[in-house]
Amino acid sequence: MTIQHLTNTEIAMRLAQKVHDWRISPEGAGISQVELARKSGIGLTPLKRFEKTGAITLRNLIAVLRALDLLDGLDALIPELGAPGPLALLEAERTKIRRVRAPRSTSGKGALHG
Repeated sequence: MTIQHLTNTEIAMRLAQKVHDWRISPEGAGISQVELARKSGIGLTPLKRFEKTGAITLRNLIAVLRALDLLDGLDALIPELGAPGPLALLEAERTKIRRVRAPRSTSGKGALHG
């Protein structure tokens, strides 16, 4: 699903919700706001504000992602120069020519007759 149609505020709120969901989930970090604030080194008030409004500084976001062990995802946000972008990869996938194997012949060389 594309997020192009969302406003910046809506995207920030979606990111905040995902961080919140990961933070509280037993399959994710499973920690409290207090614990995340302590692990990330940011204050509890900025963390609460982020989860409520989506507003956060870039440095605090990096600290939160690091504390949640999600920092590697940040590197994938912007592709390397010269690397194909997501639209180019999608187009290449669509235009791939699938190899079709010819049916095996039942007569001729190598065929068993019985």
